[in-house]
Amino acid sequence: MGLTQAQVEAFHQNGYLVVEDALSDEDLNPLIADFEELIDTIADALYAEGKIRERHETQPFNRRIAWLTKEAGDPLQGQVSFPVNLRRPIFDFLHNTNLLDLLESIVGPEIYCNPTHHVRPKLPEPLMDEGFDNWIQQSPFHQDAAVLLPEADDTLVVTTWIPLVDATEENGTIHLYPGLHRGEIRRHVRCPYGWMVAPEVMPEGEPVTIPVKKGGVIFIHCRTPHGSLPNLSDEVRWSLDLRWHDARKPGGRPLPGLRVRSGEQPESVTRDHQAWIDAWDAAKADSTPKKMYRWEE
Repeated sequence: MGLTQAQVEAFHQNGYLVVEDALSDEDLNPLIADFEELIDTIADALYAEGKIRERHETQPFNRRIAWLTKEAGDPLQGQVSFPVNLRRPIFDFLHNTNLLDLLESIVGPEIYCNPTHHVRPKLPEPLMDEGFDNWIQQSPFHQDAAVLLPEADDTLVVTTWIPLVDATEENGTIHLYPGLHRGEIRRHVRCPYGWMVAPEVMPEGEPVTIPVKKGGVIFIHCRTPHGSLPNLSDEVRWSLDLRWHDARKPGGRPLPGLRVRSGEQPESVTRDHQAWIDAWDAAKADSTPKKMYRWEE
């Protein structure tokens, strides 16, 4: 079932939309189970390398990667995110019917999964050692359109921000500036996280904080300035941010995405998991210089 007309209008009016209970445990739990299996593999490798003294098997999903990271002293989040993690459950989730039905109401029937997507296990700051620095710990205000090339300036790219645990103000949920998606793409500067809105062009006023429970989805317009709060809880805030647009329009990033729905050309939908892996392998092996960000010289 897609979005209602009122929900679509709210998205275009505010630059974001929260849909509670958009996804069920049946949608999310296979993905979570695979993350747990992947973390088992990571823990075994760390133990074999002598980087940890114990595998922390008794820790639950919303804590274990933090304990492993704390003991190993290495950032492990990149091992569970794209493009390192191209496992089958991730691939299947990118084709999730319930999610695509909602997206079709905004993007249209030709849906492309943009390759600028992430898995974010945001670590609890109170648990980590003082001075622990990791790009995934910080998410300052940015616009998703700003990290795409100018060829996509007229493409509506929609981010679906999907928590795998309840996302609260304490554990670092999204905060954003409603209504500013109608403005320009603001100048961004490099930061340890990646890119952020330059301080001199930051929006005025206070952002809105958006708590959302597991199963809910925040839809974010690509020009809406947003970021996330620090995780001040004692648990990991797991989330996905996946980006989507009309498959007939430029995506702004020369990396392998996926056509996941098509009314015009159903045969064009990428259903072969190995083909996706092969495309990423080819992209990683390609040493041809490519411009990835608009702000790079």
